[in-house]
Amino acid sequence: MFRNMEYVYCVYKERSFSKAAEKLHIAQPSLSAMIRKEEEQAGAPIFERKTRPVSLTPFGIEFIRGIEQIYELENHLHDMADELRTLQSGIVSIGGSNLSSDYIVPERIAAFKTKYPNVTLRASEASTIQCKQMLDAGDLDLVITNRPLDTESYERIVCYRENLLLAVPSHFAVNEGLRNYQLTQAERGEMIFLLPEERCVPLEYFYDTPFILLHDGNYLRLCCERMFEENHFQPRLVMEMDRSMVAYNFARYGLGAAFISNVLVEHQPDDGSLVFYKPRSRHAVRDAYICYKKGRFVTSAMRGFIEMMVRK
Repeated sequence: MFRNMEYVYCVYKERSFSKAAEKLHIAQPSLSAMIRKEEEQAGAPIFERKTRPVSLTPFGIEFIRGIEQIYELENHLHDMADELRTLQSGIVSIGGSNLSSDYIVPERIAAFKTKYPNVTLRASEASTIQCKQMLDAGDLDLVITNRPLDTESYERIVCYRENLLLAVPSHFAVNEGLRNYQLTQAERGEMIFLLPEERCVPLEYFYDTPFILLHDGNYLRLCCERMFEENHFQPRLVMEMDRSMVAYNFARYGLGAAFISNVLVEHQPDDGSLVFYKPRSRHAVRDAYICYKKGRFVTSAMRGFIEMMVRK
């Protein structure tokens, strides 16, 4: 039933088999045969052929109502698909450990919302491990992280690259002999990747310096430990924090040195409380990724968000 509904509906609209055949660009006998076949499959006549113009039987009235309901549903689905293609609707759930404090991420989230105001954006700030669990459970669509999730289970797209800086309170005596390594504010941005190795400070100079590090399990803490291992010493730990921005603020108050992403501080005002260095270590350079589960359907809202996050 309804296999030839476009022909049935055209006859109904034109009130004539000949006019409908002309509009459909088919021969009238062929149209009449298709309508007869439809009526046979339906089990009742649709049209009263003895009237002029052609009219509907009581069954035909209900048949046309059924066709119009199908057309209405098709139009609704078509409009919905158009909205999704043009990102006029949809939901995307994201998670990350530094969604609010990392300059690039909130700036691009804001740009996404400005461009697609009707897309609902749900953001969860949690550790990478927690976000990974939420991703696996289907509670998140995307995770933004520096920790490279395995590529067997997750799609991984690079958003941007960052360089860890060592932020040292300016009144610490260790700074006196290291002026050639100290970074200007301009050098904390994209220029950081162009600095020659002789401008990168060996961490061995900070053997006696107190450090503020993130808690065990944080990927930044793991990167720091690898840098210390390269330089064959254990840091003098004075505080442990959950978030990079908190460690940065305590460093500003002079409690210890902290490792911080250049992305996090390149736009911060320079109040003179800290001196910044680029560590001499391959572990100081990290990529930030946007990740999602392999095999899952990528919605238009997700695709639009990914495109916004990876733009240059």
